[in-house]
Order: sequence, then C-alpha cells, then structure tokens
Amino acid sequence: MKSLLAIVALLLVSACGTGSDGDSDPGGSTDDGPALAVKRLVTALEAGSCDDVVDVVVTPASVDCEVVGSLEGSFADQGVDLDEVTYETGEVTDGSATVTIGWGGDAAEDPDETWDVERVDGEWKVLFDSVE
Repeated sequence: MKSLLAIVALLLVSACGTGSDGDSDPGGSTDDGPALAVKRLVTALEAGSCDDVVDVVVTPASVDCEVVGSLEGSFADQGVDLDEVTYETGEVTDGSATVTIGWGGDAAEDPDETWDVERVDGEWKVLFDSVE
C-alpha cells in the first residue's frame, strides 16, 4: 500500500492549486458532496481513467494521464477493496472541507488519509496537494 500511496502522491502533488468560489455550505447542510468527490477520484484512479480524474480535480490541466493510466488496478493490487473504503467529511466551511479516507479490509492497518476538497463553480473538487 505504501508504494501505491507514493505513486499517487507524486501524481497529485504536481497538480496542487486552489479555486474556491468562496461559497459556504448554506445552512450547514449535510451535503456529502465532498466525500463523493474523493470517492470519485479514488474510483477513477483505480480505473486508470484520466478523463474521470480530470473531471473531479481543481487543477485538471496538471493531471498526467500517462501516470493515471499506469495506476489502473493499483488499489486492488495492494489489497484495497474499494467497497470497504470509508469516506468521512469533516466540517464544511466557506466552500472547503476535508475528507478522511479509511482504507478498510486488509488495508485497515494503513493510516487514514485526509484530502482537501473545495466547491468550485457549484461542484466539489479534490485538491491534489492534500494527500498526506
């Protein structure tokens, strides 16, 4: 799992940026859009789908599609069952939030990761530089 995370970190660190529209989550709703955005990213990475990765990140022009393609099946290869992964959204403030990923299953002993998300033009997008 550590080698996969290193590859993902390299891919994602190169694509850091911001783009929040500054909108806060109205009325403190229980919008699970942040968690869904991170789930979409993880699913897209597992599928090796550059188009899907580009669609869910803040800085799509910085995505290296060759690297994304090479990640196809990487989570499964590392023993991660995406059906057992959990995504927990923290407090949403001013159009930003953090999502904590619990890897579950055989990867449950791996530390949880926290990724940052922002609402951009009404959609939740993942900030790549948030991978820890």
